[in-house]
Amino acid sequence: MKRGAAIPVLACALLACRAPWTVRPIDAEESASSAGRPFDAARYAASIWEGKVVPAAAHAPDFAEARRAGRCALVKGTGRVLRVDSSRQRILLDIHPYDGKPDAELAAGQIRGTALRDALPFIQFSQFVNQVDFARASNALNDRAAAVAAAALAGVAAGSVLSFAGALNVSGGNGLPEIVPVILSQEPERP
Repeated sequence: MKRGAAIPVLACALLACRAPWTVRPIDAEESASSAGRPFDAARYAASIWEGKVVPAAAHAPDFAEARRAGRCALVKGTGRVLRVDSSRQRILLDIHPYDGKPDAELAAGQIRGTALRDALPFIQFSQFVNQVDFARASNALNDRAAAVAAAALAGVAAGSVLSFAGALNVSGGNGLPEIVPVILSQEPERP
């Protein structure tokens, strides 16, 4: 045996002794919790929304501070609506202090991606049986955020001021960061 061939053989032998992965059978349910029941992502999101997600968002750092970090994070702030883009279901915001330029997009309709799930420090992949359940949890959290946006954005137009707390996705669309709302309200008009 050549000297260079011994290394791959040794590596395979080590992996055979202690596999760095877990093999689980795929059952008819496709995904099951540790109790043997299918994972209910909507129930999971509902169970943590008011007790964990909303308080975490309420105590988030200011938008400007979190944006400098350059990663998905929880943020809060106030923004003036520059434009409502109903075709993309996004709202362009000028974040306080106002300078008339767009600083972020607020997700105002169907929300895709994992920014909200990834910004929540108490949600880890290891809590889930598999990647499918982890993705379903993200989708269920996004559905809750979309409901928050729908409830708060009736009658919002350019010039409206919104108070928000949610997840910041620094790589959002149009080259602007995207905010996935957890807490959202329209501020009263000021004279």
